[in-house]
Amino acid sequence: MNLFNQILTSCKRIVTFILYMSILRKGRYRVEKFLATAYRLLNELFKLVDYRRSSLQNNNILSAKQSNGFTLVELVVTTVVLGVTAAIAVPSILTHLARMEAQRVKHQLENTLSLAKAESYISRQDVLVCLSNDAKQCHRNSDKTLLLFVDKNNNKHFDSQVDILLTQQSLNLRYSTVKLRVGGRRHYTKFWGDSGRPRGHFGHIKYCPTSSYNKSMYQISFNQSGIVKHKLNVDHPTKCNG
Repeated sequence: MNLFNQILTSCKRIVTFILYMSILRKGRYRVEKFLATAYRLLNELFKLVDYRRSSLQNNNILSAKQSNGFTLVELVVTTVVLGVTAAIAVPSILTHLARMEAQRVKHQLENTLSLAKAESYISRQDVLVCLSNDAKQCHRNSDKTLLLFVDKNNNKHFDSQVDILLTQQSLNLRYSTVKLRVGGRRHYTKFWGDSGRPRGHFGHIKYCPTSSYNKSMYQISFNQSGIVKHKLNVDHPTKCNG
């Protein structure tokens, strides 16, 4: 009975911890620390359960068949604790993953635009940047792939047999979408080979959330001089609906 009370006390500590986590303000507790603490408490519970089983074995209370597994009470308690812990942890984990995606896409867009500027100037060729769903046809609202290529046949789309592909990046968006916005409703932006600048083709790429776990919203802009800037929504409204 004493051991069973210890198990219940351990469960109470875990539930109290979970309730405490649920009322904390968002962002005040890191996901890694939460999971580490939950894991430590669960380990304590499993040690008590294992000790109880060993004691019963030593006293010849359990049969040989029963000694190979958990009792029904142990299984129910463990399942409930794991379920409640997962229910609390999953939203925090998804929020963290969405934040990581926003940072990753930001670097992908910035690096590709900077590379377009440098490559066009060095090679003295016009370089196009566009979004695509199939890595061929460019579209201003595509969000699967980011293309950077030399458009040899000047048709504003990537043709693998003709054009020169400089980089192709899969965006792998799960919590967001991106949109290219360039003047004249173009589905691409061109960095001219004579200057390395998007003369007449400047604009921005919007990063817009599609999940409640994602709070990031920004735009990566490129002006006539080819300067790439990260602009937060609070300073420059992204207007994701447009």
